[in-house]
Formats: sequence, structure tokens, C-alpha cells
Amino acid sequence: MEGYEPKKLLILRIYQILNEYSDVDHKLKQADIIKYLAKDYGINCERKAVARNIEYLQRADVDIVQDRGDGYYLAGRRFEHGELRFLTDSVIANRNVCPSYTKEIIRKLVKEGGVYYKNYARCVDIGDWRKDENKEYFLNIELLSEAIERRVKVKLKFLHYGADKKPYSRKQDKETVNPYKLFFKNGHYYLACNVDKYDGLIFCRIDKMSEIETTDLSVKDMSRVKGAERGINLGYISNVSPYLFFEKPVKVVFEATDDVANMIDYVLDWFGDDVGIKTTRAGKTTFTLMASPKAMKIWLLQFGASVKALAPASLVKEVKEESEKMKALYD
Repeated sequence: MEGYEPKKLLILRIYQILNEYSDVDHKLKQADIIKYLAKDYGINCERKAVARNIEYLQRADVDIVQDRGDGYYLAGRRFEHGELRFLTDSVIANRNVCPSYTKEIIRKLVKEGGVYYKNYARCVDIGDWRKDENKEYFLNIELLSEAIERRVKVKLKFLHYGADKKPYSRKQDKETVNPYKLFFKNGHYYLACNVDKYDGLIFCRIDKMSEIETTDLSVKDMSRVKGAERGINLGYISNVSPYLFFEKPVKVVFEATDDVANMIDYVLDWFGDDVGIKTTRAGKTTFTLMASPKAMKIWLLQFGASVKALAPASLVKEVKEESEKMKALYD
């Protein structure tokens, strides 16, 4: 006899039990399912009812596998445990997701993984991670996504941090912005957009926006935005402009003066596979790529004497001048 819940719920409860307690290493026999039905939902039923409802689920293309003698398990999950761990760790590492939202997202991910994923989730500790208290972060993403889909302008305030480590609006009035694409880069979520009163494409961090409101005004056509005339190729932009300074890329050549193996790793990590790598007769390794000159100046300087800029001449000059300024600063 079924318990106090309506009989129609039995098939749903059996699916929930398989989702919660079973995987390829933890198969459930009919007796196990009956036990969990009684414990979790107060339902009493016979083995035939369990077998019949599992068959219904399988007919509905639910990927339930039956190993003769070992029992049943849910094979077709929306997320594998490795995927859930990746998503969990990504949320923890994102400083823009405040502690309360981090815990809430992890709670939702745990539900996808079942009881055996909870063992990993219990070990998660966000206490030592730097987390901002930006409650608008996900709301900002939703509002901007909606505006991009509707192809309408938004109004918002851009933020900056003061010496007291608190965010403040850069201007009293809101800016009118044309939103085009959202993307993730260097640990932050960005909006590729155009501020209405200017003609160029810029990249703005989502966590440094506030008081976003959508409008009914159509966005400026990208053909009228400098840098987006032929559309926005985020993969290309990410490779040629590691720090998202948007300017016309130029051919850049530099050489590694030491630790060549690690430098190849660094270059490919930052700029992708479209990089020319060549060892010269003198035993030097040179790199050739297309990139933003302003971004390359900063990128090269971070490696100090481990790299040397070779071209273009304007970049070589700027790196040299900046190096001399740094030397004078410490002298």
C-alpha cells in the first residue's frame, strides 16, 4: 500500500531517490529504493510498483541503468562530479560573488550532485578567499543580458574605490551606454560597450557598475562604433589585448633572454596559438604576434630582464624609457 502521498508522486520520488543516492559506484536495489521512499517521503510500496515506475521513467528517456543483481543507478546526470567541482571552485575563486551568494550557488550545485557530492562540498571553505560585498553583481548581469537581447541602451553609474576601500560613483549623473556583449577575462566579467557620447568601443567591469536601468532606446549600431565596425570577435580581442586596451593591434617581436621553456608557456597562455616561435642562430628564442602596443608595453615590463622588445621601434622606445624611469625611481 502507498503511504499518505498521492500515488502520482511515486514516480517523481523514485527519480529523486535515484538522483540523490545512486551513481555507477552506488547502485540501488529495489529494497534500497523502498527503504528511502519510507524514510524520506513516508511512502510504503511494493517491489512491483518500484519496477513499474522505473520502467516508465526509462520509456521517458531517463537514463536509468539496471545491472542485473546489483540494482539501478541514474547514469544521465546534468552534471558529472568533475564538472560540479569545476563550477564550485570557479564560484569560490570569483571575488565578485559575495559570500552569501557563493554559499547559495554551492547549495544549488550540491543538489545536482547527490549525496556523494556533498562529501566534497562539506570540505569547501570560503573563509580565506577575498570576496566583495557587491549585492548587485548578478542583477547587473541579468539586466545587461536582457538589454543585449532586446538591443536597447542602458543607463548606469560607473564606480571606483576610494582610499577607504569603499565604492563611489565616478559621476553624479548616470551614463547612457550601448551594451553589446558580455565576456570573462582576467578573473573579471566585462561588458563590451560604447558610452553614448563617445565613438569608440570600451570594456567595462560588471562589478564596477551600479544602478543599472534598461531603456526603450535602440542601441547604437556597431557599424558606427570605432573598433566594432565589423562586429566584435571576443576571442581575437582577448588574444591581441591581454589588458583590454582597445587599439589597433600591430606586429610585435620580442625575445626571451632566459627561462625559455616557461616563457613559451606564458606566451601561449596569454596570446593563444597564433604566435610565431623561432630559435635564432645565436640560440635566442623570438616570439612574433599581433597585439595592442599599450598592452604589450605593460606585459613585457612585468618580466623585467627576462624579455627584450625588438619591434616595432616605437614599442622598443617606450619600454626602454619606462625602464629608465623605473631605475631612476629606485636610485
